[in-house]
Amino acid sequence: MTETAQIEIHPVEPDEIDAAVELVKGTLAEYDAYDYDSDVNDLVPDRMEDLYEEPKGRFWVAKDGETVVGTIALRRLDDRVCRLTRLSVHADYRRHDVVQQLTAVFEEYARGAGYRRVVAELLTRQKPAATFLESVGYQEYRRTLRQKVVVVAFEKTL
Repeated sequence: MTETAQIEIHPVEPDEIDAAVELVKGTLAEYDAYDYDSDVNDLVPDRMEDLYEEPKGRFWVAKDGETVVGTIALRRLDDRVCRLTRLSVHADYRRHDVVQQLTAVFEEYARGAGYRRVVAELLTRQKPAATFLESVGYQEYRRTLRQKVVVVAFEKTL
């Protein structure tokens, strides 16, 4: 990360999809999360259009210059509830406020779209992500065993 990084967050553009997908996959690999989230079909360009275009959802990237350094996505569950998904930040940017900026953009959009509750799911081994979510007001509400891994569900009222 450069000393004077200027992070820009915007909805993903077609020419940024490959870099965004690689970042998400890298983060999944880092936490050995492919045993739970091995299906990244939502990150195929045609599928992204279906899942992450308004009104069904939204997918943002954070960029430092021309480099994609973070992602976050919103998926509609119903008229009042959405899912926070695909939150990934490049390792070199994690001690900075990129994740805070991404979640702020996400929550502002969600409120404006009429959502009143956000849910997110993590694996127990994704402790830094769980700690972050708790620090910004998300609360654990359920643990389930899926595909031999423990999945922790969080929620936040907007």
